[in-house]
Amino acid sequence: MDLVFSDIHADIDALDTILDIANISEFKKKYGEYSRIINLGDILERGTNPSQVLKKMTLLEKTNPVISIMGNHDEAFLYKRRVSGSTLESFAAHQTLTEDELGFFKKNNDETFGQQQLIDKKNGLILVHGGTLDPQKITPPNAGQESWLYQRTWQRLSEEEFEYFSYSGYHYTAPSAFIESRKTLDNFVILCGHQHLETAIEQDNESINEIYHTTKIENEKFGKFLLAKREFEIKKTSNYIIRLGLGGPEGYYGNGFDHVHFGIIQYNPKKVILFTVA
Repeated sequence: MDLVFSDIHADIDALDTILDIANISEFKKKYGEYSRIINLGDILERGTNPSQVLKKMTLLEKTNPVISIMGNHDEAFLYKRRVSGSTLESFAAHQTLTEDELGFFKKNNDETFGQQQLIDKKNGLILVHGGTLDPQKITPPNAGQESWLYQRTWQRLSEEEFEYFSYSGYHYTAPSAFIESRKTLDNFVILCGHQHLETAIEQDNESINEIYHTTKIENEKFGKFLLAKREFEIKKTSNYIIRLGLGGPEGYYGNGFDHVHFGIIQYNPKKVILFTVA
């Protein structure tokens, strides 16, 4: 199975918690051992331990296949774009990062960092931080310096029935994401993060339904950890958008976020399971 998380935000305690749970013998007995780690972006900013998080991620790469997608905060830090929200303590901690530590973010030939989207055709996964829309199709000609807010790292699932731009990014609708993604795959799961709240949307034929709140919550305990889980069976005839919750809440305690979230993907049968650490 795959171990998946998003938005760790320099919170080493949260990252350690996720890894500790995934390595508990009872958890592995029930769900299997992870053979791959998927990081959906934003491992930097807001929290106060970026060095420890980057070192842990680099260490994980030496012992496991790790897929990492760029997040908007990762890009903002690397491209020296100021994004509000980090405390002075967090800002100071990030200023001490070394080139070796930042080497976790692989530089491309065009001097950009990492990848904004990865399509795993074998397993029917589309991995992004924010959204799947092609930025060239949605960025207006006069966008200027604001064009980076249309990138996949900044796109966010709209809470309205229409699409719009704001200074938090381009807000897309689920139908647009499904239309764009069906150009690449027939049946797929879009996995994203960015907005810190879990959700699950299913497209069955031409009907699109929110299925997160109709899926029951089950409580489980592994060692000292109490988990609340929602389990989604992935049908071969449907497509999905599944958004993970906030992985690292350290920098968001004042905003009502105080729980660690992560997920796993099983393949026989195919399921996506979302966990909240109570």
